[in-house]
Amino acid sequence: MKKFFVVLVLLVLAGSLLADFMQPAREKIPLTIENQSETKLVSESSRDFLDWEFVVDPVALLTNYYDYMPGSYNSTPVRIQPDALGGIYITFHARETADATRRVYYAYIDADGSVTVANIGTADLHEGYSGVDIDPVTGDPFCAWHVNIDGSGDLETVCTYDTYHVLSNPGLWLTPFVVMDDTTPQPYGPTDYFIWPYVHIGPSPDPDKRRVYVQANNGDDTPTGAPSENILLAYADFDQTDLENGSTLDWSYNTIPLLDEWHIGVPEWIRPMQSFDVSQVDGKVALYGYNTNDEIHVFLNDNYGEGDFEYISTNYQFDVWNPQNQDNSYVFDDENGDPYTLFWGFVHSGHMNSIFTEGSNKLNFCGNFALQCYEGFYFPFELFPKAFQYDLDTETFSFHDLDITGLNPDDDIPMVPWDIDEDGVVDEFNANGDVLMYNGWPIWFWSTDPAFHENNHKMCSNESGSRLINVWQDGLKSKYYNDLGDEDYIEWAEIAEIYIAVSNDGGATWSAPIIMNALVGDENYVTELDGMMPAYVYCGDKIEDLGGGWGEVHFFFLDDESYGSSIQGWGQNLGSTMRYASIKIDFGDVSADDPTVTPAVAQLSQNYPNPFNPSTTIAYNLQEAGKVSIEIFNTKGQNIRTLINENVTAGDHTVEWNGKDNNGNSVASGIYFYKMRSDGRYTSTKKMILLK
Repeated sequence: MKKFFVVLVLLVLAGSLLADFMQPAREKIPLTIENQSETKLVSESSRDFLDWEFVVDPVALLTNYYDYMPGSYNSTPVRIQPDALGGIYITFHARETADATRRVYYAYIDADGSVTVANIGTADLHEGYSGVDIDPVTGDPFCAWHVNIDGSGDLETVCTYDTYHVLSNPGLWLTPFVVMDDTTPQPYGPTDYFIWPYVHIGPSPDPDKRRVYVQANNGDDTPTGAPSENILLAYADFDQTDLENGSTLDWSYNTIPLLDEWHIGVPEWIRPMQSFDVSQVDGKVALYGYNTNDEIHVFLNDNYGEGDFEYISTNYQFDVWNPQNQDNSYVFDDENGDPYTLFWGFVHSGHMNSIFTEGSNKLNFCGNFALQCYEGFYFPFELFPKAFQYDLDTETFSFHDLDITGLNPDDDIPMVPWDIDEDGVVDEFNANGDVLMYNGWPIWFWSTDPAFHENNHKMCSNESGSRLINVWQDGLKSKYYNDLGDEDYIEWAEIAEIYIAVSNDGGATWSAPIIMNALVGDENYVTELDGMMPAYVYCGDKIEDLGGGWGEVHFFFLDDESYGSSIQGWGQNLGSTMRYASIKIDFGDVSADDPTVTPAVAQLSQNYPNPFNPSTTIAYNLQEAGKVSIEIFNTKGQNIRTLINENVTAGDHTVEWNGKDNNGNSVASGIYFYKMRSDGRYTSTKKMILLK
């Protein structure tokens, strides 16, 4: 067969080599290709496409001359205050002019849409890669970043918080204080330094406080010379009084010995790609991701970050058959015509966040599977996004095809792009007898060279964990033009697309993606993005319930002025624009591939008011009469009050909680959870805040 050679990026070995890549290619939406047979192409998916619309059109926040990963690697910089406050904090790093110092900034968008943007610290120091989270009681944000604050050769991690609750306005940031430096207890002495910090806030073992976590990665080279980021975990308990007194808090530290051993190569060097999250229900904290040994893994701690972390892992390589053209030649073969042995596994998935859902019983993240061969490289046109989930109850890993999907996207078997109907034979050939297949490149920039740096998947959920989204960017059409020189895609030379996959059942099934781009005339053209090139798209940490099945999702992105990150050696440094926007999605339209959807037999609503003092009302609905229980739990999972446990008629109902326990005693300020059960067919848990 006629062969075209493209450069393949090595997965394990340094350098690059040439391998066969067949044409004509088949894109994710089937294309009309010259000389293609008249055989009907397989449709992309029978799944529903969702209704959605912009709530807030993209708003300019700041000009930025540092056009790379502005909102941190493995977390989201967009944090939503409690419902009663209604504001949004965003933190990021930027250079306001080409020769300015890179600084850490915050943006605050209040409930009326007014925007505040300013530096957090006051010193003109080179800062970057901030992490942020919101105290659910006061609405105050904690922020951490790395900076060379003492003039030494290493970087320090500093932390601060904004006492928003004092004046109900942003900007009262405490002077940043050091959390990690060369005096901090570390596994291998002062040569280690910890950078790229992430901040998470969850419940504390002290029921009257919350616990803030700062997790950072080792920036020091390993003895092998290859990076492997073991972590340092700092944590401290606090309450409202601590914040009002400007306390720098009492920090404790923990490391994970197995990660420390990977870092120094004992017994071998392993690099983790993982992110950190904290349960809002109990004391669980976790690192979830994958590693260079082709394992998917979880480091799990159920004691508020104290003590040991359990390591759970399994190999995540999936062998796949090598298709043959009609002349019996193999599609994926070497220059001698010998077939490669193929498998699916993780590639270019290091920039993701992980989230607990469903009462901290499930962990989720999204990343990419690539078609690879055991000779040590991957095929860059065969890269596809997946949603990964770990079930803590069953101790099992699973994943779901997001785009493209096979006949069953949820069967824990990777989609095969030349066998969408999953019958074990090639779906189609072109007129020349060559295999046709779907291609994929879920990375915003077209080149394989910076792809390790430019991948970006971010997830968020609602408070119950029933609604999930995964957002990424796709540069396949730009890659067709820039990498293959296909003139049919010249209009896509400097345009990538935003993809958003949606789940309405806790990640059991996923919708066909929402697709947005700025190419006038394309079916996915969005007028609100006209003239923009969104890069590094981050979603907010929480999907807000708008009622009627609709949920609002907040976004932050860099509108690239010159396609490609100049920091990574692509494009020009012309000054890009940081932007905020939000959309609403009709989650009520999300269903599995089977269009039959079982109607809800009950529904639990968010309490009102929230936060509250001294009482709050909980509303619920039953489609039919049955037994109902509604219980209140503290952050340790202890039942403190049973509000109802009896048979109830069908219809709308309310029940009030006066902030007292089963013994009639008033409980302390803090986070509480209320859980409804109905006849064993419906369970829902929601969070509320008592604020005295």
